[in-house]
Formats: sequence, C-alpha cells, structure tokens
Amino acid sequence: MKGKIIMLITIGIICALLTSVMFVQFKSVQVIEESGVGAMLEAELRSEYSEIKEKNAEIEEQIEETQKSIDEYNKLSTDDQGARELLREDVTDAEMDLGYTDVKGPGLIITLSDGNNAANNDDEVVKYYDLLLAINELKYAGAEAISINDERYVTSSYIASIQNMYMVMNGQRITSPYTIKVIGDAKYLESVINIKGGLSDQMKSYNKNISYTVENEIRINKYENLIEINYGE
Repeated sequence: MKGKIIMLITIGIICALLTSVMFVQFKSVQVIEESGVGAMLEAELRSEYSEIKEKNAEIEEQIEETQKSIDEYNKLSTDDQGARELLREDVTDAEMDLGYTDVKGPGLIITLSDGNNAANNDDEVVKYYDLLLAINELKYAGAEAISINDERYVTSSYIASIQNMYMVMNGQRITSPYTIKVIGDAKYLESVINIKGGLSDQMKSYNKNISYTVENEIRINKYENLIEINYGE
C-alpha cells in the first residue's frame, strides 16, 4: 500500500512538471506572436512555423514518455525492487527539474545590461519584464536549467522590481549586468534569442545591451530554498 502511494505521488510530480513545461512553452509562443511576427516575410514565417512544429512534436514525445512511465509503474506494481529502482530514477529527474541539484552541461551565457545613457534615459534600463522575456524564450527553446546572477530559476521563482531601484529574485537582490546561464541545445537557444521581434531585437530597440557566448560546459548551482505548498492538496 505504501509503495503504491509513493508511486502515485511521483507520477503526480512528473505530470505537474510536464504541465508546467507545456504552459511556459505555449506562453512563450504567445509572447513571440505579440512581438511583431505579423511583419515577417513569408520565408521567415515558414521558418518559425517549422520551429514551432518541432517544439510541439517534442511536447508530444514528452507526453508519450510520461505515459510509458505510468505503464511501467503498473507492470512493476508487484515487483517491489523494480518499482523502487524506477522511483529512484524518476525522483532524481524530478529533483533536477525542480532545481534541487547542481547541474552542468552545454549552453549559453547571456549578458543583459543597461544602455550607455541609462542614467538619463530610463528606457535604457533593463527591467524585470526583460528578464521574464528572456526566461520565457529560453524555456521555449528547451532550456533544461537557468540561473540569473547565479540565482537558480525554478517554477516557484519570481522577479520583482523594488521602486524602480533594483530587482529581487528568490528573495535576493540582483543588479545589472545580468548574467543568464542556460543549459540546453545551443542551436535552439540562439535561434530563439535572435528571432525577429525576440529578446535581441527588444533589447536593441531600447539601446539596452545584450551579448552571449556558446559554452561547452556550464555549471548552474542548485536552488537553495525550499518549495513549500501551503494550500494545495
């Protein structure tokens, strides 16, 4: 009985993570659509449509993998040792997705900073919504882990502007320049950053600075706080 309860809890965690990924990706598509896609040339539209189809295919693959995991649980329901091994693997994956473990891998290191005339022109100051746009686009591109100024971004993370003086993330103060480390497929990450009307265009249109480097190995520290659920059951 106890084993079945643990399996149900783990399946619930996997489904919640998948739902969160799908929501962020669909939200990112909306952001991209609202940022000037209508002005693209036909060839560019075809290219973007192709990329979106690829991402949708990836989502469908994730759903199939989740279903396979559920089927495996059902098959192993009478095999305690097999169930424990499967649960251990899924818990490890869930911990990585939740940000509870240090991770390393290839990806990009992106730097966002205020414009040269930011002291006299507030439009050149990097705002919280610039960081949110960056996160959404990177998640849409399949980012597996993200940090800003070494603060790990997880599903419960927030970015807030304090009286237009500075920003707070995970309860910690962060200031310009903002170093965004992201682990994932560099090709997809670059393409989404440079999409017409995307992060790069948005930053440059207000004279804000953006640059990035492709790295073979990036280290991102684990999320230090605990994720608490006070009202959900």
